[in-house]
This record gives sequence, structure tokens and C-alpha cells, in this order.
Amino acid sequence: MKFLYFILLFTFTLFAQTDQDIDGVFDSEDLCPNTSFKTIVNAQGCAYFGTFTLQLGEDFSFNTISKRINNTNIYLNYTYNLWDISLSSSNNNVTNITTVSETEDSLYLAFGHTFNSNSLTSKISLGTKFSFMDDTNNSKNNDFFTSLNFDYSVSQRNNIFLHYTYTISGDSKNVEYQNFHSLSMGMGYAINNKWYSALSYNYVGSSYDMGTSYKAISWFNYYALPNDFYISCNYARTLNNYPYNHSISLNVGMQF
Repeated sequence: MKFLYFILLFTFTLFAQTDQDIDGVFDSEDLCPNTSFKTIVNAQGCAYFGTFTLQLGEDFSFNTISKRINNTNIYLNYTYNLWDISLSSSNNNVTNITTVSETEDSLYLAFGHTFNSNSLTSKISLGTKFSFMDDTNNSKNNDFFTSLNFDYSVSQRNNIFLHYTYTISGDSKNVEYQNFHSLSMGMGYAINNKWYSALSYNYVGSSYDMGTSYKAISWFNYYALPNDFYISCNYARTLNNYPYNHSISLNVGMQF
């Protein structure tokens, strides 16, 4: 059966009708490109029951390993057609030698909609962040954010992207936080059908008045594993005078 699909794909290509993800829906009509070959799709090329993504990860930010910031995160996303909802949590620990000196828990909730047009994929998202501090005097109101994502396919293997976020910061009893912008732009390349790599410039404004913004160059890698599992890692090198110079993110996830 799979061999028959490849024969059909070759025939469609001769007539300028392509189906890159081999789901039986032409790319010109496919609202959900790159679906798994075994996924049952509807007339729009999207999974009938949607797709779940579950990811677990750990981030390390440091100048020296003995004094670092650890962030454990859990990410869950459900996508149906062009709509998605995501829920993620993070536990942020500041460690000095072997003692955890400060901790913060955060919960993010976001809703998004994707738009596909030829080689350009764009997405708009709205969300909120709930912060939970150990010290109730420092607890703060929710942050609210909106983000715009643009991804342009230069070729089947190469893409350029731009992600922009504007955050309305919630205040605490003791601090009046500032609204801030975030930006990431770069380009990626699919080395093969399992490995994707990207370089980007990242900027995050400060939520503190007269605070230091974050500027960095990052290298991201994604590798697809059997049975819809994947791993990803990211290294970022800070470009300005920020509390830490290095950041490493390690994640493992699956789609089902």
C-alpha cells in the first residue's frame, strides 16, 4: 500500500500536483502539511481527532556550573485543524553551589490559530502567565501576552522565521513591572528527514524599570525518533552584559 502511494506521488508530480506528506490531500489543499504517514486525515489534510504533543525538558543558565539557574518545564499542546491550545508549567530555581536560594513556579496557557498560504505559514496566539512565588509578598498578577509567528519556506529544506511577542506584565504588592517585547529571527535547515537545525538571534526586553534586556545568539536542533518521539536541544550565548552568559535546553517529547 505504501509503495502504491509513492507511485501516485510520482504521477501527481508530473502534473504539478504534489502531496509531500503523502496523506492523500494535495499540498495546494492541505491545511495541515507534514502530517505523519500513518495519520488518518480529513478532506483538509488534518488529523480527524487532532494531535497531542507532550514535552518534558530542563534548562540551565549559568556563568559557572556551581552557580546556575535551573528551569524544569512540562509542555502539553493539542492541535485540531488550524487551532491549538497549549498548557505549560515551569519551576525556576536559582542555585548557589548546592543550595537552592530562590524558586518560582509558573503556568502558561495559550490559544493559537495558524494560517497557511503557499510557502508562508503564520500564527497568532493569545495567552496568560500565572506566577506562584514562595514569598506571598512578592506574588504578582497574571501576565498577558500576544505573539505573531511567521515561517517562510525558501525550499523544501530551508526556512526563515520571525517570532514576536508583546507581554503586558502583571504587578505585585512591591513592584510595578513594565510591559516588554520579545523577538526571535533566524533561519533553519533540514539536514535530512529526521534532523532539523536552526540559528537565530533572540531579544527579550526587561520587565523591570531600567532593567537589562536579554540578547543572544542560539543554535537549535531537533531530531525525530521512532514511534513519534523526538528530542531537541538549544544552546544560547548571551551577547550583552546579562547575569549569565550561557544557556542550554534539553527536551524530549512525543506526538500522539
